[in-house]
Amino acid sequence: MGASVERRWEKKKMAIKADNLILDGRNLLFRASDAFRTLTTEIGGREIGCGGMYGFLSVAVRLHRRYGGRCWVAWEGKKEDNFRLDIFPAYKKKKKCITEEEIEFITDMMEQEKRLMVMLRAMGVRQYMGVHCEADDVMAWIAENAHQRGESTIIYTGDSDLRQLVKGGTTRNGIAVVSPGLKSVDVVYDTSKSVKEKHGVYPAFLADLKALAGDSSDSIPGVRGIGQKTAATLIEHFGDVKKVILAAASTSEEDWPVAERFRKALIENRRDILLYKKLTVIKPDVEVQEIARKRDQDVLRKHFHVYRFRSLLSHNELIDLMKMGKE
Repeated sequence: MGASVERRWEKKKMAIKADNLILDGRNLLFRASDAFRTLTTEIGGREIGCGGMYGFLSVAVRLHRRYGGRCWVAWEGKKEDNFRLDIFPAYKKKKKCITEEEIEFITDMMEQEKRLMVMLRAMGVRQYMGVHCEADDVMAWIAENAHQRGESTIIYTGDSDLRQLVKGGTTRNGIAVVSPGLKSVDVVYDTSKSVKEKHGVYPAFLADLKALAGDSSDSIPGVRGIGQKTAATLIEHFGDVKKVILAAASTSEEDWPVAERFRKALIENRRDILLYKKLTVIKPDVEVQEIARKRDQDVLRKHFHVYRFRSLLSHNELIDLMKMGKE
């Protein structure tokens, strides 16, 4: 299913344009760092990593050339300042026994993130950070505001949660989600049908799917024994999780589309299921904090000299990077 979406996208990827391009800041920073992990420079007698910043900027400018539009970057707020932790403390809680190498990498990325924000500020890129929420909600806030203005939006992220927002693609006030695919071929989700081909449900039911089947990346356990295929079958047959739970208690055996053993699990876990859905639903009605912009190409050039980003110092690269922050 996903392969067919990818092949279609490969044919039309050069033609698609939108009024707005939203980048998932930390997601792209971490992904883009993979190819440049060893890239470092010396500042004040200390060796610092700069591969994530270089990778982010190199990918971001290519994406902007491809998709165009007003550029936005959404960042996570403070880790502990997330309303989802208030209702489920285990949300996104990672394993405790991570290696020293992993700790060092994460610490380095957090430092690079701060430096990257400064460079994006000099480019004039619109940057927003979540207040009591996370980057997913910030991206939804940006996209929904653009939708209200009648503008089209592309969200670039590897996070499948954002596919909840897909509607109307790049038509007037549409929202498309583009994800990095294999062999540098982007995968587009620009219609409800394309989301269903990948996940088995339409965008409006993605949160229900994850509430039932779980999501290991966010430490959401779901219902034990229920995988994505079973969850999708139940949702397609009955609707959202409230209707699925109601059906588990009342539907006849003839009309029940999956194994009987799942009825008891759904009924016994009904409160948890409803809680999990609260965690997985993206909320566009959130408070955000803007990171002030101050376009200055000379300042940007100085940063590039400090970090030795020689390829980004070429005339064409600098011009295109500055275009990302234009009004």
